[in-house]
Amino acid sequence: MVKMVEVIVTDIDGRVVSRVAVNEDLFNYVLERARERPLDLTTVWFLRIVRGLFGATPGGGNWSETFTDTGGTSRTQYIKSNVGGNSIFFNTYGCNNRLWIGYGSSSASPTRTDYKLGSKLGEGVAGVTADETQATVTISASFTMGADTTIYEVGLEWEATVAGYDTCGRVLLDRTVFPDGILVKAGQTITIVYRFFFP
Repeated sequence: MVKMVEVIVTDIDGRVVSRVAVNEDLFNYVLERARERPLDLTTVWFLRIVRGLFGATPGGGNWSETFTDTGGTSRTQYIKSNVGGNSIFFNTYGCNNRLWIGYGSSSASPTRTDYKLGSKLGEGVAGVTADETQATVTISASFTMGADTTIYEVGLEWEATVAGYDTCGRVLLDRTVFPDGILVKAGQTITIVYRFFFP
């Protein structure tokens, strides 16, 4: 995440009298780099979550997002809810709330409409750490292979309440493909790490 703060002063006719911005050069640099590649699924989900958490919602109101869960079912679920906190992604009333990392054998290019790995071979609950001095969040899981395996895709899934207050499911947050594959021999351990930097 990169933050820019901008203050604009206009006259009675709407003409700009003065403008001050903090971190504008860094913001524009990162924005230009981001425009050089398509918006990926992880970024889309972070935008949805932040929009839902901070979007103005009146008392008694709701804020929902529509998506397809990893089972292929179209869902609409609340990020904010007027039902005592029991109808949101972040509740643990009837469902686990945790991240999973998976790996698979599909080399098909990722798209923003992916809702599951193409051909999942394995998965595990991810560990999550945050380093406040470095402004980073790290999500990781390790797997030891029982046989020689070539991995072409990895994915990050969020297990949560996906409908109402007690319908459990998962949402694919990321699917990354390595076109050449990664060979992991029997007995070797592969560690899959997602790192996010909030400068």
